[in-house]
Amino acid sequence: MKISNSEFLEKYKQLFLDGTLGTNFLAFWKMKWFIENGETFYLPEYDCWYMIRDNHLLVYYSPDNQIHLSIYELNALDCISLPAALYDSIKDRLIGFNAQYEWSLRYDFSYIPKTQSSLYEAIDFDFSNEQHYQLAASMINNGNDDYDWSYNGSNIKKMTKYSVFDPTLWFFVKDKGTQDLAAVVISAFDKEMRQTNIDWVAVFSAYQGKGVGRFMIEETIRRCKDKSDTIVLGAGSEEDFYRKCGFVNHEEWVWAPKDGYKFKAAGIQP
Repeated sequence: MKISNSEFLEKYKQLFLDGTLGTNFLAFWKMKWFIENGETFYLPEYDCWYMIRDNHLLVYYSPDNQIHLSIYELNALDCISLPAALYDSIKDRLIGFNAQYEWSLRYDFSYIPKTQSSLYEAIDFDFSNEQHYQLAASMINNGNDDYDWSYNGSNIKKMTKYSVFDPTLWFFVKDKGTQDLAAVVISAFDKEMRQTNIDWVAVFSAYQGKGVGRFMIEETIRRCKDKSDTIVLGAGSEEDFYRKCGFVNHEEWVWAPKDGYKFKAAGIQP
């Protein structure tokens, strides 16, 4: 049966705070937006909760770890996101989905970072400077061929209106030798959940593989570690790189779109 978004959100928040597997793929603030803008359901006979938005199954929880939607209902969807074990239990009966497996990662607070490179320094984002928004957009667009869109300064400025906007977690990285700005990192902080979401890490191609990315992550961790209970990454991150920076596997997930499906989420995307 369909239930109110607010009732579903309260349940999801409880599961999230309890560390329930299956509820931690994306940062809480992003899932909150999806829940508030999706269709939410409850199957009382199974104590099963699930949410669909744009014909995409985005949240599913059942205490018995079984799928209680019919295969007909699942095959009528355009995209399915599920923990890998749940997806594998039904994959042989699904038609037309293209499964992509990836790990959600969490920062290990016991990790001891390497000494920061002396080649770079952090430059705080100047929110009164229009050129900073344009430059950030250029860096994010640079080398991201997987995207079906490109960003401009207005897209980046929009992110300052998010409830999780934290100006201390926006900064550029400058090459001390050339004085060039080489990269940008944009993170969000959810005060309610004490959770930092490292959302955008973008390095100009000329600086990739030169230690800039590690510098950015270590500087971000330094800025947010004391106020965060968890530090998470945006979906689709370079997993091997982040594991070298102190992040560890949390849960394996499947993102399974059908051909032609386009993911759109104006409330969490620039």
